[in-house]
Amino acid sequence: MARERGFYVDTVERTSTAGPDALWAAVEGLGGERGWHGTDRLWFLRALPNRASLPPSRLRHREDPDRLAEGRRLDWWTVEALERGRHLRLRSLVRMPGEAWLDIALLPGPGGTVRYRQTTVFRPAGPAGHLYWYAMLVPHRAVLGRLADDVLRAAAG
Repeated sequence: MARERGFYVDTVERTSTAGPDALWAAVEGLGGERGWHGTDRLWFLRALPNRASLPPSRLRHREDPDRLAEGRRLDWWTVEALERGRHLRLRSLVRMPGEAWLDIALLPGPGGTVRYRQTTVFRPAGPAGHLYWYAMLVPHRAVLGRLADDVLRAAAG
């Protein structure tokens, strides 16, 4: 974990022998009716505080089941940036004391492998935001580490 210019940044990186197209298909297939692999229940629990004020359609929503697009919703995220086959940035819609992003990048690795890099970025809002980051750090690392493993497993078939 690092702190950069007021943001907290935490990165999970894995190397895969699956091809970049298979990896991208696994990334682009996240969410909606397909869910979030083995982390689905954990994301569900994380979104519980939002369920009181939001209809279910705001928490599980995807306009296109197969392709993402900038500005579109992906469950409790908005697709903020998309470079098909290479990069996806999601901005969180979950209520918290700050703003959060999930960034996924596919990069060339050694020997024809692909590096899967998943970065969480959090901009805390005041002291409550700093406390929130540290309180959620261990659960987020568990969820996001498992998500990275699940995406690679899905890409491998």
